[in-house]
Amino acid sequence: MSQTPIGKYMYLVCFFDLPVHTKKDRRRYTIFRRKLMQAGFVMMQYSVYITQIRGTHQVQDRIKKVKSFAPKNGEIRLLTVTDRQFDRMEMIINYEYMKSDESLSYGCQTIMEF
Repeated sequence: MSQTPIGKYMYLVCFFDLPVHTKKDRRRYTIFRRKLMQAGFVMMQYSVYITQIRGTHQVQDRIKKVKSFAPKNGEIRLLTVTDRQFDRMEMIINYEYMKSDESLSYGCQTIMEF
């Protein structure tokens, strides 16, 4: 009996932009988001969800699952990132919006690497 090779941890990132103009659109958005969470994804930020998986065989299974409940309208993008790539992510937190008459600027207070 052969075993499926298990690789290192990877992350599957789901970016989505779905219409929410009508009540029917908002319902589709809510259903998609709920099913995404049931499939093991957690919110990283608005419209960006992430799940940790082990091995490439699980990546393909998870992609098939998301495709199965994806709504017809809007855009959904899935990106596979290795554990090492994810660790190199830089995160800027605790920013403030400072709106002037001409432009929008961001004042960064803290930069964290993880």
